[in-house]
Amino acid sequence: MNKAARTCTPRVRESCLICSVLVALCAVPRAHANVSMLPPLIVPDDGDTYQFFVADQESYDSNLYRLPAGTSAVGTVAVPDASKADYYNTSSVGGDGQMVFGRQIVDVDVRADENRFAKNTILDNLAYSGDVLWNWRASGYFSGTAGATYTHGLAGFDETRYLGRDLVDSELYNATARYQVGPRWALYGAVSDLNITHSAVAAQLQNYKYETGSAGLEYATALNDTFALQYSYANGKYPSGTLDSEGSVLFSPDFHDQLLQAVIKYAVSDKTQLTGDVGYIERKYPDTNFGSFSGTQGRLTMTWAATEKTQLIAALWRELHAYLVSEADYFVSTGGSLSPTWLATSKIRLSLTVAYENQNYIPESSAVLSPATPLVPPSGKLTAKLYTATGEIDWTPRDNWLVKGSLNYQRRSSNQELFYGFNDDLATIGVLYKIH
Repeated sequence: MNKAARTCTPRVRESCLICSVLVALCAVPRAHANVSMLPPLIVPDDGDTYQFFVADQESYDSNLYRLPAGTSAVGTVAVPDASKADYYNTSSVGGDGQMVFGRQIVDVDVRADENRFAKNTILDNLAYSGDVLWNWRASGYFSGTAGATYTHGLAGFDETRYLGRDLVDSELYNATARYQVGPRWALYGAVSDLNITHSAVAAQLQNYKYETGSAGLEYATALNDTFALQYSYANGKYPSGTLDSEGSVLFSPDFHDQLLQAVIKYAVSDKTQLTGDVGYIERKYPDTNFGSFSGTQGRLTMTWAATEKTQLIAALWRELHAYLVSEADYFVSTGGSLSPTWLATSKIRLSLTVAYENQNYIPESSAVLSPATPLVPPSGKLTAKLYTATGEIDWTPRDNWLVKGSLNYQRRSSNQELFYGFNDDLATIGVLYKIH
């Protein structure tokens, strides 16, 4: 090994890896004479369309608050007379529509859910959401989207460490654009703005604003084979820092992310598609020296249509993650999943998803430093392993009717088992009726 190789920095090594992937893809002799990467504009034959629905679902959760084994909800959860297991009912109404204005298409979706708990009645809530998406096209070479999404609902207890009634509002604004430079080349970009707010005072340190942007250059080697080099950034902003036990600011969670990655799509055959990305990410905190992180991340997904009625999706990843309602508590996620789907008949669809994830929390994240978790491991690192299995059945007994059932199992083990370990079983059965 020469001297240059021995002194290569992680960033240089990552650049070498990306370049090697791009060179290898360029060498694949699968190019077609004419390749168009501009997505087709799909306009409904009957123009504007509208559809409404009503639905009802019954659920049973064996560990609603995601508590460790042997822990009682009473005295642990910030809810009077809390019950660890509970039944709850969800009644829903909603609709969607699509409006066509020449080459412009606007999609609208709205939904409202009334959730009522049998025992933890203080958690009863009205959740609602709505989104609008404009698929625009300015010419034969320039297209994109612009949209807004709003949601209001109860925070999931597998995502937050506040074990009480916390209603979360989420506002997301996003836009994308794509310009076809030539038959093989395209430029694209995206921006988004996300605002998360919590109703519970104890959880409002996790209110945050998340701004992202990305730009990329894509090249098509064949009709279904492309690769791109993409740069992305993100800024996370919080109302204040995380406090230590004496009330002084110990950690400011405001952060800035930068990611350079190669994005790959490759059709192995008519039945098998590979998609993936590999890159180098940096997270820095402008207001503190704590919490910085840098390293490689990537994801590889294979979609295999084994037969006309069966499909298998397999994925492997190593990425920087965080739960939506607690972005400051971030971790390196390493894992994989398998998701087979079987169309048993024209009316019955069966699916299964099994996944494993190793969560290695950054030592300076608020999940480790927060006074809510005082038993920090000697290593100063919080780690967790999450195992999940979900089975679903969709049955369409008649036109406009859908009956859906699911079983979900979760097991999270941790070196802070008292705070982060749990087992949970969730079963649901529901019926939906569509009104055209």
